Amino acid sequence: MEDRRQNKDRRDGLQFKLPNDARGKKKDRRQHERRTKERIPVKMWVRNIDGNADYFQQTANLSTSGMYILSPNPYEVGTVIDIEFQVPGTDYIIKCGAEILRCTEEDQVIGLSAKFVNMSDSDKKVIEKAMDELISEFWYINE
Repeated sequence: MEDRRQNKDRRDGLQFKLPNDARGKKKDRRQHERRTKERIPVKMWVRNIDGNADYFQQTANLSTSGMYILSPNPYEVGTVIDIEFQVPGTDYIIKCGAEILRCTEEDQVIGLSAKFVNMSDSDKKVIEKAMDELISEFWYINE
């Protein structure tokens, strides 16, 4: 009976220890991701209606609540711009406002994090349906 295994944790001293967080000692006040909606990479054209001028800008990602726009022009945080875009995978055109939440410079373009405002409920439902289809397609391709 002495051959029986001992009920002992055999990992003592052998477990790999993870290094401390590489971000340093500064604690991030956010303990979780601030985004509440999933974003997926989508390249599409957005028409930015700025007074009498129209600018066509490309997106980098899309969610049901906003998008990331690549722009040649910076905007102040809090600015609401009028945009128009075709929902990916459909012929449906959405016209709404986009509030600039963050403006960052990347190489030679400006990245604008924008949240949809003044959007109708029917437009939101069209985006949600398209996003469900895009997310399932995106995950299928990446697996």
